[in-house]
Amino acid sequence: FRLRDISFTLHAGEILGIFGLMGAGRTELAKMLYGALQPQGGELRLAGRPIHNRSPKEALENGIAYVSEDRKAEGLVLGMSVRDNASLSALPGFSRHGHIQAARERDSVAQYVAKMRVRTPSLTQTVGLLSGGNQQKIAIAKGLMTRPRVLILDEPTRGVDVGAKFEIYRIIRQLAAEGTAILLVSSELPELLGLSNRIVVMHEGRVNATLAPADFNPQTIMAAATGQHHAHA
Repeated sequence: FRLRDISFTLHAGEILGIFGLMGAGRTELAKMLYGALQPQGGELRLAGRPIHNRSPKEALENGIAYVSEDRKAEGLVLGMSVRDNASLSALPGFSRHGHIQAARERDSVAQYVAKMRVRTPSLTQTVGLLSGGNQQKIAIAKGLMTRPRVLILDEPTRGVDVGAKFEIYRIIRQLAAEGTAILLVSSELPELLGLSNRIVVMHEGRVNATLAPADFNPQTIMAAATGQHHAHA
């Protein structure tokens, strides 16, 4: 699979939607930005300076976090506790001389669990026993605990109920308001139309359109997704 002619800008505090039909290359793009896949060429810049994410670890160090569309296989360790899942990516920040500062870690996780309104009996609860929506909130919290400048959300509301969906929308808007740059990959048009400041539409591995809110309508977006239309905001 090849991504070609991919070019876009993401601003601090912006929610940039990424839309495309199956096989358009959305998840490949997300994983490339996060260092899980390696590009053959091109340049990635963060705050004006070129960066190279040769691995997810480097991406996290550079301030880019990724929440996978597959929380059960890639996002969470279902047999581990809420606390251990949430702090997994952020553990270097709680380490001193090779030892985890457990109290700081616990307090930080508790803050995020409260902020995200995760319903769990305790931080020691096995994450696999939570509802899908609460699991997804923990997956997002895991990304947020690294304090990223850029948060990539790949299908953040897949498989969650309506109530959890709106909670996640609240969290996304709040993060953007706090200055986090958000790349929102979604196959749900109402979700993208409701949350995005701009929408990038992909078709067969390329960016086919970048749409401003004035062009936010399902017909325009679907035309771009099927390769009929080429436009840039």
